[in-house]
Amino acid sequence: MRLARGQAGQATVEWVGLVLLASVALSAVVAVAPAIDGRSFGGFLVHRIFCAVGRECGDPELARAYGDADSALLRKYAPNLVYEPGEQQVPVDFRQCRAVRCATAPDERDLDTHRTDTGLPATGFTRIVHRAGRTYLQYWLYYPDSNSTIGDADKLWNAAPFGDWPGWHADDWEGYQVRIDPDGAAKVRSSSHGHYQWCKGADCRNVWGRHTGWTRVSRGSHAGHQPLERQELRERTTTGEALRLVPLESIDPGSYR
Repeated sequence: MRLARGQAGQATVEWVGLVLLASVALSAVVAVAPAIDGRSFGGFLVHRIFCAVGRECGDPELARAYGDADSALLRKYAPNLVYEPGEQQVPVDFRQCRAVRCATAPDERDLDTHRTDTGLPATGFTRIVHRAGRTYLQYWLYYPDSNSTIGDADKLWNAAPFGDWPGWHADDWEGYQVRIDPDGAAKVRSSSHGHYQWCKGADCRNVWGRHTGWTRVSRGSHAGHQPLERQELRERTTTGEALRLVPLESIDPGSYR
């Protein structure tokens, strides 16, 4: 659709203003708040800029399923994903993609990606439970397959001419959960090979730990854990602000397969 000259000029002015605002905001972060997680804040800011220009953002599907308050919680605590080097898949909507070829994005350090090479959005499926004064936020991430990386086996198997192989399975679901206690404190855990864990240590198995905002996606298996040390973030990420969230309650269970 062609814009009138005045409209086009106004759009240009708005865009320049937003870019200047972003620059000022980032400068303020560096000057007065060095403890802020720059990568997730940057993802938030860029997403908000595009929202302001396109006016197409928001989570109406979440609001319809859970109401405004719970949908805001789900968006607030949506995980920032950081991928181990060599992992090319991003979580996708299983109703749109169930093959690796439509679920990959470039494995580039410093890249914050929210779409696959085929244009599909990075997606998480949600569920929320209120129980005994606590609120549980569940995020389920779907990857078309899971692969063993022991001895770089995934590179060998991916080039093999046959079908199934040891350490591989189709339709990989991983979970990230947030528990909000009555005092408002948030604890988290991620799924990993049939159990949950907070960190990779043995003492983190099936326990809840402090909320960091991040979960690290293991190459091949996609098992998750919370990074214990501040990351340099020289790894590919998908920041949670622009992760598409779909309520599981809105999907017919008969369509899962």
